[in-house]
Amino acid sequence: MVHRLFAAALVLAVGCGAALAQPVAAPDCTVEVDVSATGLQLDVLYRCRSASALTFRPDGERVAAKVLDFHDGAEGQPVPQAAPQASPSSSGWRVEPRNGLVEARYRFDLGGYARAVDTVSMAVLRGEGVLASLSGWLLEPRGFRNPPVIDIRAKVPPGLQFQSGLPRVGDAWRLSGIPVRFAGYTAIGRFSVQDIAVPAPGSLLPGAARAEGVIRLVLLDGLTEVSHVDIGEWVRRTAMAEANYWGGFTAKQMMLAIVPMANRGGIGAGRTESGGGVAVMIELGANVDPRRLYNEWVLVHELIHTGMPYLMGRASWFMEGAATYIEPIIRARAGWKSEEDVWHEWIQQMPQGVSVFASGLSTATGRQNYWGGAIFMLLADLELRRATSGAKGLEDCLKGALASGLNGPERIDLDDYAEACDRATGTHVVSALIEKHFDRQAPVDLAALWKDLGVSLEGAKIVFNDAAPLAQWRKMIVMGPPGRPRNFVPRPWES
Repeated sequence: MVHRLFAAALVLAVGCGAALAQPVAAPDCTVEVDVSATGLQLDVLYRCRSASALTFRPDGERVAAKVLDFHDGAEGQPVPQAAPQASPSSSGWRVEPRNGLVEARYRFDLGGYARAVDTVSMAVLRGEGVLASLSGWLLEPRGFRNPPVIDIRAKVPPGLQFQSGLPRVGDAWRLSGIPVRFAGYTAIGRFSVQDIAVPAPGSLLPGAARAEGVIRLVLLDGLTEVSHVDIGEWVRRTAMAEANYWGGFTAKQMMLAIVPMANRGGIGAGRTESGGGVAVMIELGANVDPRRLYNEWVLVHELIHTGMPYLMGRASWFMEGAATYIEPIIRARAGWKSEEDVWHEWIQQMPQGVSVFASGLSTATGRQNYWGGAIFMLLADLELRRATSGAKGLEDCLKGALASGLNGPERIDLDDYAEACDRATGTHVVSALIEKHFDRQAPVDLAALWKDLGVSLEGAKIVFNDAAPLAQWRKMIVMGPPGRPRNFVPRPWES
């Protein structure tokens, strides 16, 4: 009966889709998750269309250790875990198909897993809520030629919730085109949620139709109700500052999870996971001063990542450099930071990235990733303004690439992203700079650049020289070209 019902559901999905303008393909697998309030145990049922056996593999031995009672879902027979051969990644549970369908059922101790690993890159427990990467509890079905499309449905008892950064298709969360191990965060258990309306990507561009997106803000236990209000307002205003830079927010929908840190103030780590959807994690001190939030860079930095695809091929310097360079500009344009403050930061911090140009941007590590990449972005911003007589800058490259569909869940090569930037600006600036500094390892004379831009640090004060050869372009970099509207975002005490 289960086989026939599932097969019928797949046929129905295909048949109904044929009548629509944009049919929704049937998934390769469905996952039903039944969440228990006791200890946050998960009962997971996989059903996959497959003519051959599938192996359900854990993302490491610590995940495997919390998999309980794995059964063949059709026969109800226990399935032993295969011992790893060459590496732990070769372990898993192998299930044979029946009538073109592979079924597997297992229980997972999510609460125990979160307590055992206790790290925001894998899973954390706050009160009765867990933030975990999808691969922290969902086994990956191996045996498909390409990553399968997986629809996930969750059943939770009253008072508990299931949230994800994955897109919704009907009543399911869909993982498509990417392995489970690269997917983003899920939040499961007891926590609070706020839906924050944001301008949809591209909706603030000239002539664009107005449309809304949403940030689903997940707040794990450990914050006061007053803090919930302050944090929601901070996220909303930060999102608006981002939208003003990008011509709309960076994603149509995303999950932003706040993980409280006990007995601490300020912001801790931030992390963006864009596999299959968009999810961001921010650690936040339980005793944070709400006014201090607008002086912090972490959330602005992470949201920039959500507006860009993952760039393959030794290109982390480009992604981190863009987020490092753009972050103070976004806050300055919102009115939260002065132009002098931005140049002061760059003059102090960018020297950390100079040496990597001579050795090759592909070798960048640590602070070089951030500040070597930021120097590249400054060069690109400057050259774009020179090449277009001030009509376009780095923001036009980035928002153009985003508008072309190169968003957070995508994974592409650096050269392809550079081509999208060049198309958006009508130049060859970004591709040429990559060829010069990434391929040919051309060095950068930062002291000469500051002089040509007409900016210097004298004591603790920034001094501008408007007679410098590149001063007219320098004036456009932080606050944008003259004549463009200043879209300030007042902070709560300024409203």
